[in-house]
Amino acid sequence: MDVGVGMEKADTQGRVIALFIKAEKGLPLSKPRDGKLSLRARFGIDGDANAGGVGPRQVLLVAMETLNEFKLQPGDLRENVVVAGLPLDDLPSGSVLQLGDSAAVRLTFHCEVCKYIGTLGVKPIQSLENKRGFLAVVLMGGVVCEGDPVRVLDKCYDSVPDRTSDRFLWVVKQIPFGKVMTYKQIVDVLGVSRSYYRVLPTYMKRLAGQAYPLHRILDSKGCLTPHVDNQQALLECEGVEINAGGVDVSVFGWDVSGIYY
Repeated sequence: MDVGVGMEKADTQGRVIALFIKAEKGLPLSKPRDGKLSLRARFGIDGDANAGGVGPRQVLLVAMETLNEFKLQPGDLRENVVVAGLPLDDLPSGSVLQLGDSAAVRLTFHCEVCKYIGTLGVKPIQSLENKRGFLAVVLMGGVVCEGDPVRVLDKCYDSVPDRTSDRFLWVVKQIPFGKVMTYKQIVDVLGVSRSYYRVLPTYMKRLAGQAYPLHRILDSKGCLTPHVDNQQALLECEGVEINAGGVDVSVFGWDVSGIYY
């Protein structure tokens, strides 16, 4: 994707204030050794623990104005990029930001407020709702340095819901005819932890009887689930082959690699 084609620069402009990277999950953030982040399209930040995969969290951006409001320091919210001078928290999901000369990211949804916030002295932690930072995926690669300009581009993708249950439905409605998704794929695409394997059946039960293609969802082993009536018949009507209660995901699985692009 070329920023210069269909993605003209808008007037809204800010600046990069600070950069951070996490080499491994469980380790604290650190400043990049060379003072810059290298972003790679559809991958994330080179050397960062959250790079790769199909999820919505390759970069976390936080507004400096939010840090100041809550008397926090850059890095406290485990962000990768701190920006100032633009209304980051108020931008719609799907907005595209250009960082520096060439890197571009798509904002997916606001980062969830978790118990960790309480350790920072923010009370109530709900006061950071929709201010915790914006998750993003990398559309175009490039090098980002402190002091680089940040521009909101005219291009805007479809919005992604903040609430996990709403995001689940957003994903389900996109599963194509004749294709399936496993619990694992859905968890990865939602950007949530493996503990959500136990939550997905609850979401499915709530939507039962409504006109959504829940029959295209398989369990973590690629087998039929007990949460959808007539699942086998519905899948076979779409040409999906079922053997011993399971589906060959390598043949009938939906390629979700482009869902955020």
